[in-house]
Amino acid sequence: MHKNILSSAVIGLMILGLSESYGSSLQSQMQGINSPDKEIQLAAVRREYRAIQFLKNPSEEAQLIAVNKNYHAIKYIKNPSKKAQLAAVKQSYHAIKYIKNPDKETQLAAVKQSHQAIGFIENPDKEVQLAAVEHSYYAIKFIKDPDADAVKLYYKKLMNKN
Repeated sequence: MHKNILSSAVIGLMILGLSESYGSSLQSQMQGINSPDKEIQLAAVRREYRAIQFLKNPSEEAQLIAVNKNYHAIKYIKNPSKKAQLAAVKQSYHAIKYIKNPDKETQLAAVKQSHQAIGFIENPDKEVQLAAVEHSYYAIKFIKDPDADAVKLYYKKLMNKN
């Protein structure tokens, strides 16, 4: 109970804009504390997207608010929802590097935005590799172990360039 009160107090300080002076000193005490109720979560992330880092189990709505304010919020969410992952990646393909085990749809959204996203995806499957190379044949240099079909597509696109 004491931890929940402390959690709510720190979130409250963030809502009031006092996080600069008080939030950092209490930040270490917030680690692992149960999440405040949904209304407090939403108010906190509306005020400051980085408040998401203090929420142990943020609601999907809180995740989306935070990510829509700034895609960097995704790095503070331990298990982001599929919608939050997609929202972050649609803002910037760089968000993919902060998502542990992104699903195929999120991976495809990232590589369709920029071929360089493939470099942040661990073990991309054939479909994701092909999408990246289709976007730009330069993607092949970012794939650690390219599929044979991705290599063929690379050469095909390279030959058609001239």
